[in-house]
Amino acid sequence: MKKLLISGIIAISLMQWVQAETICDARIALADARFNLMMMVMSTDKAEQDALKVEIDNASTALEKAFDAMRKDENKTDDAQIKGFQKTWAKFKNTRETGIIPAIYAGDNMKAMGIAMGIQAERMTKMTDIIQALNGDNCN
Repeated sequence: MKKLLISGIIAISLMQWVQAETICDARIALADARFNLMMMVMSTDKAEQDALKVEIDNASTALEKAFDAMRKDENKTDDAQIKGFQKTWAKFKNTRETGIIPAIYAGDNMKAMGIAMGIQAERMTKMTDIIQALNGDNCN
């Protein structure tokens, strides 16, 4: 019985560690996507913009993989927050792809900056808050 209890505790601890690592991966990917987008907004060089777009896409893919893994996790206690994050992320990504990036490529960096520092900043704060609620400061 003691062995079973210890095994159960180890399994729960391992699941929490894996989820924490996944949340930390999501946090890093979100920061990378936002950082590269802001660098793209400030850039006027087409080649640099293209390179930053690749970085944005890579970070976005990593973020989505991390949240897919968390959604499939056995621990369903965080489902509402994860769904809230994904809903906000979908809006964030859509605005980025249909508003900000087209404005950058059209040479209207000021318009892109306005969107990025307006509604996108609010969405970024919301997503960061959700990650913080899911994991606290365990990503340090």
